[in-house]
Amino acid sequence: MNTLVAYAPAISRDSASRYDVLMSVLRDRCTAREFDRGYRMPRSHIEMILDAAATAPSGANAQPWHYVVVTHTQKRRLIADAMIEDYEKRAAGGGAVHRIDYNAMTYAPGFFVILADPRLTWAFPGLMTGSELDQRYHAHAEQILLQSVAASTMAAHLAATALGYHVWWVSALGQEAARAVVMQELGVPADLRVIDFMLFGPALSPPPRRWKKTREEIASWDRFDMNQFRNVEQIDAWMADVRGQMRVEDEAVEFLPGKGK
Repeated sequence: MNTLVAYAPAISRDSASRYDVLMSVLRDRCTAREFDRGYRMPRSHIEMILDAAATAPSGANAQPWHYVVVTHTQKRRLIADAMIEDYEKRAAGGGAVHRIDYNAMTYAPGFFVILADPRLTWAFPGLMTGSELDQRYHAHAEQILLQSVAASTMAAHLAATALGYHVWWVSALGQEAARAVVMQELGVPADLRVIDFMLFGPALSPPPRRWKKTREEIASWDRFDMNQFRNVEQIDAWMADVRGQMRVEDEAVEFLPGKGK
């Protein structure tokens, strides 16, 4: 049953303190790739995180997401095996891929499979005339769909963080073979699409902190600041620095160089 979200004034006397709380949660959100296997996730916490996910904004308020809560270890093991098999195929093909131990997915205390319903793009703006303008509207529908699901996923991440958990955001995009296995195992209708996995719980060990750009580095005022523009060579050098830093900080996320760079 649909519910209406009550309106609350955007500005209040405690706005600054509310902002401080939000920023604290945002800064605490940190990726962990191995969790405490002995921890038992309270159902109430799962429900609280789902409540947060349901509040996210979406294109045309279509809310094109659905969360499958996976609690059975055998199902988690099957999903992890499918991800590993898909990953090994990509790694064998060359290029640069992350070295990630997907076995850890099996033991995450909290486990969501995040689905998208592409049919809800019908709710997005369109003329339904077949005209060139109408086609441009529909060309952006996929982007709006993914942005909408990402907003819901991030709301879930922040709720998990507020509850004291670390989170692992595992993308299923490009993992076609693994997605097919997941859909069959979980009985997902063919009209829906597996987008992401969200794993959460107490981290087994303190995860490394990632550096973030400053507000000056991510914003321009009134006109794009060309001092913030990087050419291809600068991007290549930046990526090389980032990869080197990641190797030092977190061996579990080390890049595997292939035939690319």
